[in-house]
Amino acid sequence: MTFFSLLTPFIQGETIDNTLNPLAHVSSNPGFCSIFHSWGFIGDSLASGEHESRDKNGKKGYHDFYDYSWGQRMCAAMGVKGDNYSQGGETAKGWISHFWDQPSNRNHNIDAKASPKQAYIIALGVNDQNQKVAVGDPEKDICKDDFNKNADTYSGNYGGIIQRVRSISPDSKIFLVTNPGRKEDKATENYNQAIRKMATLFDGVYIIDLAKYAAPLYKEGTEFRKKLFLGGHMNAMGYEYTAWMFMTYINWIIEQQPEDFQQVGFIGTPYKY
Repeated sequence: MTFFSLLTPFIQGETIDNTLNPLAHVSSNPGFCSIFHSWGFIGDSLASGEHESRDKNGKKGYHDFYDYSWGQRMCAAMGVKGDNYSQGGETAKGWISHFWDQPSNRNHNIDAKASPKQAYIIALGVNDQNQKVAVGDPEKDICKDDFNKNADTYSGNYGGIIQRVRSISPDSKIFLVTNPGRKEDKATENYNQAIRKMATLFDGVYIIDLAKYAAPLYKEGTEFRKKLFLGGHMNAMGYEYTAWMFMTYINWIIEQQPEDFQQVGFIGTPYKY
């Protein structure tokens, strides 16, 4: 039995049931993920394929290797195109400045407004939490009529990213990733609760709930961290496996509610059924 076969199932709970746990059996097959032909990946270092290095004196280096990111590994598996709107150290507020308002970022100053996508994955929050940005409340901090009036909190800025994406791709499907964390703590759960609430405020927004279904993998000292991480960031195997997890989870979402995805082929066109 290989190491990867031991990774799953790892459900938290009483039962191993693929109708209840989207990650009960992780597959490298993209499944219905492939119905989306253009993707945008919004995030921080872990969305950027960031690798840690050490020089001869042990000094750390941090490198965004986008080709190794889980987003690009997903695209390779699906045979489709996607862009990384991500960089190491990014926060929700910083993303709006660096990738939307006046693009200035390490990915060749890529502009998220320039190329609307059919689907987006948003994975932001680790750096907001590290910087102790106020979580806020999505229901109070998001102005559905004008994102410029959103509160300057994690919730307000995160919701503002969704609203900005929808301003250029109104019918896009958006998948939000919760943070599984290295350890159980209230702060991480508060951020994750804000993410989950977003899916109740916006149509066509879904949760990839790693905190609920995959948290045991990410705890300090696990074999997962020992083999698939280098320091605080993943290695090439880790990003590849994360791509498999995301594709498996999104395929599960589509299988659970196919009526939401019947018109994916029309996203970005003037047509509807």
